[in-house]
Amino acid sequence: MTAGISHPIDMETMRASARRVLAPDAAAPSAQELETLALLLTGHLALIIPELERVAAGQGDDDDMPRVCARMAISESRRKLGITPGPTLSAHLAYARRLSRSLNALCDHYEELCGVRPEAGR
Repeated sequence: MTAGISHPIDMETMRASARRVLAPDAAAPSAQELETLALLLTGHLALIIPELERVAAGQGDDDDMPRVCARMAISESRRKLGITPGPTLSAHLAYARRLSRSLNALCDHYEELCGVRPEAGR
């Protein structure tokens, strides 16, 4: 990825992808659906991480708590991306849920640092 290039962040689509395995009423996906969802979540994370890094590195105090928290969430998301899920369907579901929770956290940090007001009930 080229430094300095900003990519549009579609929060609604990212959060909808995360809800596919996090919603209380989410249907259990098939193995193929989980594989596709993991790839989708990985792609979303690949888009939001550099954008959030750019925003978190913006002007201001490096000890600003929201910026510090955002950088910590980025680090944790990268760690989760490096995990290889086990061979079982439940391991793949757990992996997709971890990626989904990380994606939601990064969306929250991005919205907070950008001053975006999320809609109620997201």
